[in-house]
Amino acid sequence: MSIHQRRRGQSQFAPHLAAAARRPLPRSKWIFSHQRIALAFFFCLILVVLMSIGGRFLWKSSERSSEEGVIPKGSPLSVYDRGLVTINPSYKDILAASNRPWRNLTHRHLPTSVLGYVTPWNGNGYEMAKKYRAKFTHISPVWYQLKRGHKDLELIGGHDVDTDWIKDVRQEGQPLIVPRVVLEGWPLDNMLVETREKLQAIQLISSECRKRGYDGIVFEAWSLWSAYGTLQNSKLRQKALNFVQELGSSLHNIVLPRQTRNMQLIFVIPPVSRQAQELRDFTAADMAYLKDAVDAYSLMTYDFSNSYNPGPTAPLSWMRTCIQSVISLIGGNDNPIADNVLKLGPVSNQARHQGSLGRKMDNNMSKILVGINFYGNDFVLPQGGGPILGHEYLSLLSSYKPKLSWDGFNDEHYFDYTVAQELHRVFYPSLKSLSLRLEEAKSCGAGVSIWEIGQGLEYFFDLL
Repeated sequence: MSIHQRRRGQSQFAPHLAAAARRPLPRSKWIFSHQRIALAFFFCLILVVLMSIGGRFLWKSSERSSEEGVIPKGSPLSVYDRGLVTINPSYKDILAASNRPWRNLTHRHLPTSVLGYVTPWNGNGYEMAKKYRAKFTHISPVWYQLKRGHKDLELIGGHDVDTDWIKDVRQEGQPLIVPRVVLEGWPLDNMLVETREKLQAIQLISSECRKRGYDGIVFEAWSLWSAYGTLQNSKLRQKALNFVQELGSSLHNIVLPRQTRNMQLIFVIPPVSRQAQELRDFTAADMAYLKDAVDAYSLMTYDFSNSYNPGPTAPLSWMRTCIQSVISLIGGNDNPIADNVLKLGPVSNQARHQGSLGRKMDNNMSKILVGINFYGNDFVLPQGGGPILGHEYLSLLSSYKPKLSWDGFNDEHYFDYTVAQELHRVFYPSLKSLSLRLEEAKSCGAGVSIWEIGQGLEYFFDLL
């Protein structure tokens, strides 16, 4: 049949279809049709009611989850894009946004090394290390203490090691796992003086690193040596430096099959003294002596204040002085770049890249990990109080609804509240205070070390 024939065939039936459409339905079919319409309307009504109830349930569930502390999904924008890095945050902004970090977990703002400390008594740090692993070059779980036992030296802390967690954090070799080993107790001078004990201490640390497959360690000893007068004795001071040098050499000689690099030694050093140079200070001569043994220095630029002298945790001007002091250690007294830095304040790109000395300073400054605190302090004025963590800070904001003040001299936020007729002053990091300190480290080519990553608010990681 042709197209024209099909069209003619169709047109032949059209009058019959039109007539059928005009004929009324039999009564039985008419009743059945109306029943179907009524039934469909009834089901639609039920559906609308169920959707309304379900929506209210989901809204209540969401509200209840927020109250119970369940972290909602992250934000598509960073804290910078959301305009949260400001000197005028409100407590409402912090409560609403602090648990909604940027969904991008891999973007890094810092081009240099970022070390994050994790403590076994704060489980949140373990979770943050796994979630934000791409933000870090090094993770240092605070596991080990080197101390004197009943007869010999002992390395304590292996019971805290979590091998499954290490696997979760260190994927494809990054970030590096460098547990902290801290000297504890007294006396430990024999470890420096007697060859047998020195070799035993180095062997304990090196063997544990080899057995566990670590990428090195963070070694903290300078503060204890200072407390017990070791550094004030010129002979013992040299012995202490010799110990660090031999420990670094031992670690550098360990190469694991999966590694493309030797083990690393990161050495913890104190901030510059507030008065004239003291014997306990880490000097240019010390740094020069350890230049081949130490891969990086963790600079403790926090704990500026305490309960006996309440105030900011890490004033930016003080931190800048500490960084400039390290620059002078690296460059020496005859380094014109160090002189310029000390005069000008924040390190300028022109000074950093001035010829070969500038390149040398860049390379050496990358070994400095400027300390950044993720904790704060709740002081009782005029004396008293102590450290607080992120969840405690949020609880204070929720309870007292304070107005946050910006200390323009120290570049930190704080607020006051009164309880039981006692005046409290709370210093805790803000996005603005942290961003200024991170930028200070970045401007001179230094890395950062964070104490500690489980103590902060989650949106702090947007800044790294």
